[in-house]
Amino acid sequence: MTDNSTTPQALNRFSLAGKTAVVTGGSSGIGRAITELFAADGADVVACSRTLADVEAVADEIAESDRPGEVHPVECDVTDREDVEALAEAANDAFGSVDVLVNNAGGAGGEPFDEVTPEAWRQVLDVNLTGTYNCTRVFGDALKESGGSVVNIGSMAGQYGVSGMTPYSAAKSAVSTFTRALAAEWDAEGVRLNAVAPGFVGTDKVRDNLGVDREIDRSRPDRNIGTPGEVADLVRFLASPASSFVDGETVEITGSPLVYGPGELAE
Repeated sequence: MTDNSTTPQALNRFSLAGKTAVVTGGSSGIGRAITELFAADGADVVACSRTLADVEAVADEIAESDRPGEVHPVECDVTDREDVEALAEAANDAFGSVDVLVNNAGGAGGEPFDEVTPEAWRQVLDVNLTGTYNCTRVFGDALKESGGSVVNIGSMAGQYGVSGMTPYSAAKSAVSTFTRALAAEWDAEGVRLNAVAPGFVGTDKVRDNLGVDREIDRSRPDRNIGTPGEVADLVRFLASPASSFVDGETVEITGSPLVYGPGELAE
């Protein structure tokens, strides 16, 4: 039996060095953290955003750092199929292949269901679910050719449902089942699909909304808010050969476990 347990070989299984990745929604929050980590690991990254200047700023910052990976910025609205096809063409022109696709682009809506208009419903489902479909479908052939992996960014809202966020909860729940169903179809093609379901993550937007201004201590497990970098670490694992026996899973990342006790009995 081949011994793969030596330290260099073990570490290499976690590495994305020499790989090419596409990260949607790569200009801020979790997407930016993933882009930065992948580039630091030696992967070349095609990062996209709906606003080119935003993702260009990330690419420029990484280019000026000591990260070995290159970031190629592209403007793309993942809900627009033609935009996604142009993204694939840009990725091919820049690096010639795609080994990893991270479907991170998304957005939440927070309002009572009775106030959700048909337009708002479609918008939330389009960016979170249809965008994931568009990118996975368009990059499918390239991923099959490279034997690549897909990591979809879901949410704990999709695992449990959140009051006041019905469209978002529905869309992210669908991302999880999409991941599992397509993993079963594509495993024979050599492509793995997994998803990550974060709880509260201290992005700038979430910090503002929750009024969190303190530093988040990564050494403490007894907390219910994480960092974008912690989610990026998990995404990196799922994208790497180290997770070769993980397929079709949605991995929850929440810090302290979310548990529910019995409700109070009505009098």
